[in-house]
Amino acid sequence: MRSNPKIVVRRTAAIGDALAATCVADRLHELGYECEFQTHTNIHCLLRYCPSISSLANPGGYAHVDLDRSYETNPARRNLHFSEMFMQRADETLRPYGISLGGALNCRPSLRIPRQLNQTAIAKFNSHPRPWIFFVPRSNTYNVRQVPDTFWSALAEQLPGTKFWLGTHGPCAGTVDLEARHLDNVITWLSAADLVVSVDTGPLHIAAALGKQIVALGQSSSPDLHISDQRDFETVWPEGNLNCLNCQENICKVNYYMPPCQNFDAVAVAVKANQKITGRRNDDVSAAIAIYQPEANVLNRCLECLLDQVQEIVVCVDKAGKIPSNALQHGKIRYVHHRQFNVGYGRKMNFATRHTSGRYVLQVNDDVFLNPGAVAKMKECMAPGIGIVSCLLRYPDGTIQHAGKVRSPGQRGWGHINHKQHLPDFKDVTEQENTCGACWLVDRDAHFQSGGYDERFFIYAEDDDYCLRMRKTGYRILFTPHASGVHLEHQSTTKTGPIIDHLNNSNRVFGQLWGPYLEWNSNRIPGNFDYCKV
Repeated sequence: MRSNPKIVVRRTAAIGDALAATCVADRLHELGYECEFQTHTNIHCLLRYCPSISSLANPGGYAHVDLDRSYETNPARRNLHFSEMFMQRADETLRPYGISLGGALNCRPSLRIPRQLNQTAIAKFNSHPRPWIFFVPRSNTYNVRQVPDTFWSALAEQLPGTKFWLGTHGPCAGTVDLEARHLDNVITWLSAADLVVSVDTGPLHIAAALGKQIVALGQSSSPDLHISDQRDFETVWPEGNLNCLNCQENICKVNYYMPPCQNFDAVAVAVKANQKITGRRNDDVSAAIAIYQPEANVLNRCLECLLDQVQEIVVCVDKAGKIPSNALQHGKIRYVHHRQFNVGYGRKMNFATRHTSGRYVLQVNDDVFLNPGAVAKMKECMAPGIGIVSCLLRYPDGTIQHAGKVRSPGQRGWGHINHKQHLPDFKDVTEQENTCGACWLVDRDAHFQSGGYDERFFIYAEDDDYCLRMRKTGYRILFTPHASGVHLEHQSTTKTGPIIDHLNNSNRVFGQLWGPYLEWNSNRIPGNFDYCKV
């Protein structure tokens, strides 16, 4: 197999299925294989923009990885993500060839639209007021993925800007009909969207792969099981306590003609959509906190320090963690639950971040207590091209925990500047090669454009990786001593099991990813990424 590195992958079904299945092509590409992707002819115009696919073909003949019916026949499909089922099937069929794809982490299908096509779309819409909001009202095949036009008319009344209609039937009131009849056009138009509101159908997956901000409508299938947490979306569910949601059925068994999952509250959806729009327009700051099993007094102190400094706070816990029974409740605070056990810090932070709406996201540990005005001081440093702003952190005894990070010539890691000292060396805002992830302010677009946190890191080194990818994407990192707080440190890591195992795994992954960077830049600080061009 190594002498013939082209792997044939087949997924024949619908647009969203085929696009989701490209996560297998992505992983094969990472491992050095070329991928021929077999799918329906009508989808070729879409997948030609997938950078990991070397060639496209119609279904037929032999395929090393046949993904047809890989989730349709899976008895656990109501609880598994698309990527989990596709990668599981791929691993099973590739095992005889000695190929392992390494599990369903970092599976985020992506499309790269040529700049000229994107500019063409922008030119088409430039005469219309922004924001440009695209409505995807229905699947043309299944009424369990449709919403009545009366809902879209009511929603259009409550949203600013221009609402574009991507339905193949006549438009609802308050929208501009794009007369979407060809997938080529839909792909290009979506590349210009400011926000997409969509049922779970093909254009939803296209918008996610393009990195668009999305409000997804969950019905017979859950967008949370189809789209990566490393994408910028949030799901809204229908009215009522329906126990049949995410049934994975294409024909409703409750009401064949009028499925109850079509009953959405336009006001509730408008609230989510407007939060996304307003957060960007007003340069709002959201806080995202990933918790494991925190002490209530520690978590509550962290939250109390943030309430007057941010517009919203999203706290994420997975199934292995817990929210203290007396955790602080407030209109600004929302607790969200990851569906899996022990997913690690980065995956929880990705989950929390995509549930926020701010233009900037304060990603902060639950044992950090920011001083008044700290967030405002970090926000003052934000400007075009800045991805991260970190701050001065002290231990409870007043000594410094973090005042920037440094890598000395010849070193392959970073140390905290002025650790355990009393006065920071940096008296003003300073650009950094790397910085501490215990508390930093992140540009929302920068987070999603750089891919969010790498899901292979459970704890440790995820912030080092995040910073390097942020810089590789083209964003700068700053440290400001004018924003400060207290960091207790190690409040979660001491509870997460075999710390040394997590540390060794993180060091191994980081070395695989960034060993060439550190070698190339051994005596160059800050380093550059020119080694990628050699």
